Amino acid sequence: MKQFIFLLLTIITTNIVSAQEEKQLFFGVNVGTKLANKNYAGRYNGAYPYTSIQGSELYGVIMNSTINYQHIYQALGDKNFALTADSYPTNVKYSPGILTGVTIGYQTGPNFQMSLDANFIKLKAKNAFTIEVYDPTNSTSEPVIRLGELYAEESRFDGRYNLDYVADGNGTVKFMMGISGLFTAWRMDKFMAIFEGYQMPMFSVHNPTNNIYNKTRGTGWGGGINIGLEYKVNDKIIAQILYQPYQTKVNYGFTITKRLLIQHDFTVRLLWK
Repeated sequence: MKQFIFLLLTIITTNIVSAQEEKQLFFGVNVGTKLANKNYAGRYNGAYPYTSIQGSELYGVIMNSTINYQHIYQALGDKNFALTADSYPTNVKYSPGILTGVTIGYQTGPNFQMSLDANFIKLKAKNAFTIEVYDPTNSTSEPVIRLGELYAEESRFDGRYNLDYVADGNGTVKFMMGISGLFTAWRMDKFMAIFEGYQMPMFSVHNPTNNIYNKTRGTGWGGGINIGLEYKVNDKIIAQILYQPYQTKVNYGFTITKRLLIQHDFTVRLLWK
């Protein structure tokens, strides 16, 4: 990785010094897909504490709420139930998210460009939780288990500063590579437990206190690389197809022990130059 960055910076510096073509401003739009790191989706497993005193969010919303408990009790045919240590999903992950955004940049030479991306992403996470039903008619040694759903929606903003090198070539397709610095922000838009169609919000998403037990937004910083192809559509429009893996450190209000948290963007830029 260090050798790659050193090589890229050397190429960029050489290109700037030797550039003879006219410098120009460009702008464009971005579309693509984000594969978000699943370690951050652990925020939506229902086990996160919701107060400094009592248990998990899921426990608080279901077991500590008379209304919600009674509704599930009746849906089970007037049977009591409990949350156990195994009730929470262990492999929580995001669905691929849609990325849209805009780009503004400056081409300083025939091969070198710098740009700013402002990308907006919508992510969803769907997982199942379980409850153990106390059924007096159950004559087996196996517990009676029923499934509920945990559903979350999350918005993200990614601001990227890119330094990209586009290789020489006589054809319409050129190889490109670069590095990027990244600022990211996240916001929880929706988080709820669902049982038999009955929706139970986990907490107030826009709680202004935003303390450690109800954190619903945060920010972070990181960096990554850009690898892809540039395709000349016509004299004014350029298409760039990029794979952009990156590493960030983001505050989600809970501890993530894993240090390598790679995320992946697959982006198409349409640039007007």
